[in-house]
Amino acid sequence: MPTSLTELWEEQDHFKAAIAAKLRGLLDTPQTRNLDRCGREKMFRHCRGCGDVAQFQYHCDLKWCPRCQHRITARRLRVLREWVKMIGQPKHIVTTQRNFDHLTHRRLRLHTRALAQLRRQKVFKLVRGGCVSVEITNEDRGWHLHAHWLVDSRWVDAGELATTWARVIGQDDRAIVRVKDVRGSDYVSEVSKYVCKGSEIAAWTPEEINEFVQAVRGHRFFFQFGTLFKLARKIRAALLLEKETAVCDCGCSRFVWCDETTEVVREICPRRRR
Repeated sequence: MPTSLTELWEEQDHFKAAIAAKLRGLLDTPQTRNLDRCGREKMFRHCRGCGDVAQFQYHCDLKWCPRCQHRITARRLRVLREWVKMIGQPKHIVTTQRNFDHLTHRRLRLHTRALAQLRRQKVFKLVRGGCVSVEITNEDRGWHLHAHWLVDSRWVDAGELATTWARVIGQDDRAIVRVKDVRGSDYVSEVSKYVCKGSEIAAWTPEEINEFVQAVRGHRFFFQFGTLFKLARKIRAALLLEKETAVCDCGCSRFVWCDETTEVVREICPRRRR
């Protein structure tokens, strides 16, 4: 385990490089090219007002990029920790289903619909709000989908949930679920997990990574509902997490962004700077 922030980034860089190397020659899309650039290239922001140049590290912001997962989930974690302070009876729920052989976009879409359908069932009638985060694993026994829920509810019957969830996903026997009261515990990190850990993705075969990347493209894996959905924006605003328009020290908010290659050209050919 990494013992410092520097070691953490070095470890994530290692996983990212492994994933990029396995996909190279197998899958060539804007996403994979952005992954390869992430953390290696710089971006330059030129102010149209005063000409000031600011330098930033390039981030691909892919949900499965080991470097970007931490940034994406950190914002989510801060919001959930504030929301938990506002509720009295948080419950951590885990819903699972049987493993399957092939991961597809359709399979993920059906799972998302099943989660939405479960929220409308009688077993959730006391749930006032919360969130659900979907996680994917593959440990040589096929693809496995499970969801972590954090809900505000006085009571959720685990037995009824197991039967209801099995019916929703079309499973003959009772599904494996877990319900735990987490008052006084920090279970927020469980529902802020990545769709899949970078270390796990890096260990897969190139074919498995390709299958995963193609399936998750454009798919959401974190959902808010009820009271959390209504309060999330206010919480983000209070935490100053809402995206604000960048403003230069001169007061200008109009910029030109350049990658490293374009920046070199601008330095060589100053007349192109306008």
